[in-house]
Amino acid sequence: MTYSIDELAGIMKTLQDEGVKAVVIGDTVVQLALGRKRLEGDVDLFVYEPSPLLEQDYYQELASRHGWEVSSTEVGTVKLIAPLSEDYLEIELYENYMDIEIPDEILEKADAIRVGGIIISALPVEAYLVLKARQGVDTDKLAEYIKQLKNSINIKLVEELIGYYHEEEQETIANRLRDTGLNI
Repeated sequence: MTYSIDELAGIMKTLQDEGVKAVVIGDTVVQLALGRKRLEGDVDLFVYEPSPLLEQDYYQELASRHGWEVSSTEVGTVKLIAPLSEDYLEIELYENYMDIEIPDEILEKADAIRVGGIIISALPVEAYLVLKARQGVDTDKLAEYIKQLKNSINIKLVEELIGYYHEEEQETIANRLRDTGLNI
């Protein structure tokens, strides 16, 4: 599934207007940083409120009002499916639950960025790299992103973000990033 910056902005504006407070955490942040005009994949959001676990009825009603569908992520939180002009966009809503653990210190690094005329909150690419390395999946995609981002990655920020995880996880995260081509 591919979508435009304007389509992303429209979806995010709808969510904002509905009172959803969230930060973009997935590879959308990297695609935006790379200046892509057409984006690929889904949109992963860390939601502060309403809770995608405890307030699923809220999202069911939101989806109904906008002609969207509702499904579930692999961890049981809400996934919204919004129709686009030529395709659809899956918006996966997460909070700290099960395998998803994003320390507050990392979430506080989110930046306000302009996307298609609106302001959204998104993690810096360095946070995406750390989160993905911690997860240990899609390492080929991670390596490709690191190549594309080249010298724009703030290594000191990466090291700081790794430090917000438990000590026993820090070396694993760092090693995975080194294995994908990041010199930390």
